[in-house]
Amino acid sequence: MQSIPNALAVVLAASTVLAQTPPPNAPTAKAPASTAPAIKKEEILAHVRFLADDLLEGRGPGTRGDQLARNYLGAQLQAAGLQPGGAEGSWMQPVPILGITSAVTTPLHARGAKGELKFTAPDDYTAVAGSPDATAAWNGAELVFVGYGIHAPDQQWDDFGTVDVRGKVLLVMNDDPSFDPKHFAGKARLYYGRWSYKFEEAARRGALGAIVIHTTPSAGYPFQVIQANHGRENFWLPFDAGTPTLGIRSWIGEDAAKSLCALGGHDLDQLRRNAERVPGPPVPLGVTLDLAIANTVRELPSGNVVGVLPGSDPALRDQHVIVTAHWDHLGIGKPRGDDAIYNGAVDNASGCAGMLALARAAASAPRPRRSLLFVAVTAEESGLLGSQWFARNPTVPAASLIASFNVDGLNVWGPTHDIEFIGHGKNSLTALASEIAAAHGRRIEPDSNPDLGLFYRSDHFNFARIGVPAAYFKAGKDFLDRPEDRKRMKASYTTVHYHQPTDEIAPWWNLDGAVSDLQILLECMLRVANDDAVPTWTPGDEFANVKR
Repeated sequence: MQSIPNALAVVLAASTVLAQTPPPNAPTAKAPASTAPAIKKEEILAHVRFLADDLLEGRGPGTRGDQLARNYLGAQLQAAGLQPGGAEGSWMQPVPILGITSAVTTPLHARGAKGELKFTAPDDYTAVAGSPDATAAWNGAELVFVGYGIHAPDQQWDDFGTVDVRGKVLLVMNDDPSFDPKHFAGKARLYYGRWSYKFEEAARRGALGAIVIHTTPSAGYPFQVIQANHGRENFWLPFDAGTPTLGIRSWIGEDAAKSLCALGGHDLDQLRRNAERVPGPPVPLGVTLDLAIANTVRELPSGNVVGVLPGSDPALRDQHVIVTAHWDHLGIGKPRGDDAIYNGAVDNASGCAGMLALARAAASAPRPRRSLLFVAVTAEESGLLGSQWFARNPTVPAASLIASFNVDGLNVWGPTHDIEFIGHGKNSLTALASEIAAAHGRRIEPDSNPDLGLFYRSDHFNFARIGVPAAYFKAGKDFLDRPEDRKRMKASYTTVHYHQPTDEIAPWWNLDGAVSDLQILLECMLRVANDDAVPTWTPGDEFANVKR
């Protein structure tokens, strides 16, 4: 864990070049094929050192770390040569956030024909508020298994049919059906497969609550990531009075879910097998539940940081290419050993550092024809809240946004031959990125884990939802140096360090890969900002017909 006694010294140091020694004889990627300004790994590391320091206490929204991070980002965008793009000529766009902390007052207690069981949070399950009410409870609520919990007429799939689930608690599988490429894009998860959709659909149907069954394959991360949110303050945008909510949102571990079903004489594995290929109808499990929480609600100030590099062409400068990175992480939480600060070095101090490096490089290039809009957003970890607020309340006309580039987690493991494009083929940015990568002797690959639904899990998604073609690069897997070792190191990040206090700068970091990836991203941005044509969605894509 890094410790910095003098905050001013760090801020000054982060604006200078810090040395980083690459591994002996480390191979480097092919030299850039364009004259775009160079991305510097020293500046990336400098920014990460400040943003991921203990001084910022994990950058939780509404905390001192929130203020320090946003002030730093605004100052660095200004130093890069950008102009303020926030409210009233400032660098900030205020984002109103509700913080809700839930405490279990009645632990989960289940009864069925086979007996009764009590479950422990967060070992077996988690429970957080889905509304701003002071309390929420399940008092003898009926539990119903609803398969994937999906109502999707466009996919000819309905797990509910005509069954009324109002007032019931829904036990639901994560993910979406993957047995047929003609349904739900096969193994490539759609938004229907996201846990957030499950809770939203349950609320729309008047359910009292919902429990999502966690498995590592369906979530893409271990249960410890879910457990880290239990008892922690969760964040929301102000609730819309016309939007239905759930009093309690819950996750449950797979073993606990099996025990829950067995109380009513049901086998969870068999229920899941039945639901994987044929939708609905819901299955009453013969189990009733008691669970209650009490909520502490507060309003807290937070915000997005917005900087703009004005375009040079009078006919095009009112169009904007937006570049996003979320600055927030999980703050201070459940200790792991003697460390309770969730520094978020990779996620997403590194992405913010990359965004700042892109801003500095773009500002030192010949001024592009269109404007570049750089937005560091808040509360991504709480449901993409900052980008959702910006997409709903942009500081420029929404119709002026022609493309979205998102930076969420840089490659700290070393250079690769490939870059993964999340949402590969969904819009014309795929072809552009492939062309530019090829000029660097590299290649663009589709997402290697399409079943995780990564396109719907970071801030570009909120811009796609309003019709803006989006690009999101992730680190590749075809490493130039010690490929098997590097792949193991990369895989261990998700299983060991993701959303844990151990997501910190490590001595083995190799930012050559980050530099190479960002160089290609920079050229993509500048091309879009200068080309006559604007990016378009692929005909038939789910976002192709979004009206703005």
